Amino acid sequence: METVKLFDAEWNLMEIVWETAPTTASRIAAIAGQRFDWAKNTTYTVLKRLIGKGVLERSGTDFTVTPLVTRRQMQLVELNNLVEKRFGGSEAEMLEVLCRDGCSDPAHRAELVRVLDELR
Repeated sequence: METVKLFDAEWNLMEIVWETAPTTASRIAAIAGQRFDWAKNTTYTVLKRLIGKGVLERSGTDFTVTPLVTRRQMQLVELNNLVEKRFGGSEAEMLEVLCRDGCSDPAHRAELVRVLDELR
């Protein structure tokens, strides 16, 4: 799981899957068509890539799609990749940058402080 990397298009499609699962590929294609103006073939190509990456499962003759990972699991993978790539593996450095410079909205900063306090 830790080596799985989702590109933006894959992440966008996974959002639909997480919202609607289990569901059919044709329903996912209809939603992706409305949200992203994707052709059905584009959706099916991305679904096939996600199945190949082991994050989705296909079953049945109606091509029912079920996620094999949760949104939270993928968020953790993405976060770990970011921490390794941009902060030398230091979660503390990432939090310092976020808390000191990256959170300009006072409400967001207060929420961040609340979460950190809760974790103590």
